[in-house]
Amino acid sequence: MRLEMFLLFTGMAAVTFLPRFLPMALVSRIVIPEKAKAFLEYIPVAVLSALVVPAVFAVDGGGVGLDARLLVSALVVFVFAWKMRNLFGSVIIGMATYWLMGVIGV
Repeated sequence: MRLEMFLLFTGMAAVTFLPRFLPMALVSRIVIPEKAKAFLEYIPVAVLSALVVPAVFAVDGGGVGLDARLLVSALVVFVFAWKMRNLFGSVIIGMATYWLMGVIGV
């Protein structure tokens, strides 16, 4: 292996690893108050909502509209997430519902 390639791979590994490891190593010693932990628990749901809602209700050109596959998939995911409280499962269920509706021709 050429030296340039080795340095390139080493540099890419460093810029990938360090931004993930350093905050974890430095913040792991800090005690987070319970109110902050309660607040942080809502971040994944808020981010997922911010990604899903515009995708479901937006149409080309910036207008508002509905796509049956997206709306039904979103409703199935909402019910599943509400009952099971599993983010990964919600993503899988949503993708499977959307795919299945496409296969059956909805």
